[in-house]
Amino acid sequence: MTHIQNIENTLLQIQTYLQQSGLWSDCPPTAQQLTSQAPFAIDTLAFEQWLQFIFLPQLRQYLTEHGSLPPAMDVAPMAQQVYEGEHTPLVHQLLVLDNLSKAEPFHG
Repeated sequence: MTHIQNIENTLLQIQTYLQQSGLWSDCPPTAQQLTSQAPFAIDTLAFEQWLQFIFLPQLRQYLTEHGSLPPAMDVAPMAQQVYEGEHTPLVHQLLVLDNLSKAEPFHG
């Protein structure tokens, strides 16, 4: 499996976990909620909404445009804080993604 395939597989696993665990939303947030300037849009969205509506789409777009991940991501610590020991498979996949971003041979 190539590095890009590994990243895409991890993104799919995150999405699948959100869907299977009931954290996936069928109702998109408002445009105003999506324009939050706070880290993780914490002032307008639940963390799983941020993952679904901001993080995953933007990361997929970045991967398509750059063929890599943004350098040195740190999303898993926020997930650990938000979920406090719950949703460990999700936290694990976010940690994998964070580690893949730090192992990128070329950023951009």
